[in-house]
Amino acid sequence: MLSALSIAAALALSSPATQEGAVYERVPFAGHLVACTSEGLEVLSSEGQPVRVLGAEEGLPGTSCLALEVAGERLFAATDVGIVSTDDTFTLEPVLDVSWHTLPDAEDASTAEYVERLDLLAKVLPADATYTVLTSRYAGTLDGRVLELGTERAWTVAGPVWRIDEEPRGVQVATEDGAFFIDSWGRLASR
Repeated sequence: MLSALSIAAALALSSPATQEGAVYERVPFAGHLVACTSEGLEVLSSEGQPVRVLGAEEGLPGTSCLALEVAGERLFAATDVGIVSTDDTFTLEPVLDVSWHTLPDAEDASTAEYVERLDLLAKVLPADATYTVLTSRYAGTLDGRVLELGTERAWTVAGPVWRIDEEPRGVQVATEDGAFFIDSWGRLASR
C-alpha cells in the first residue's frame, strides 16, 4: 500500500474535497466519498457534494486525518495521535492511541480481524516512533528507520520513509531524501 503521505500531491490535484488544505487519501464508504484531509475527515456525497466534516469536536484525535482503510463494515482513519473508526452513521469511535500516519492493508479482513491486527501491531511496534509505512513484514518511520517486524533488525535511512516494496531479493525503500535497497542478508545500499 502506498503511504497516504506519498500520494498527497496527486490526490490534492484530483480530489473533490471542499475543505482548505491537503487531501491525503479518499475512499468510497457507505454510499459516500470520504476524504482524509489536513482539516479532518470530510464526508461527501457520491457526486462529490459536501455533507459534513468530522474534526476534533466529533472525536477525531489530532488536527488532521492522514490515512483511511475500510475493513468489514467500518472505515478506519489514522491521525498523528490516534486511530478511530466509524460505521455508516459517521459516528467516530476510538480504536488506538498511537502515532501512525498510515494504516496497514485490510486484505479483506472483517472489522474484528482488522482491529485485532491493529492491536497486535501496536504491541510489537516500538511506541517511540511515528509510523509512515506498514507492510506485512516491515515498518517505516518519520525519522528514517526501517524495522523488520518480529525481529530485532532495523536500518537507518536518510529522510522520512514514504514507501517500502518487498521483492524476492530484498526490500526497496523510498524516502523523502532518496532510494535504498536492503538485500535478503540485511545489507543496506543507496540507489
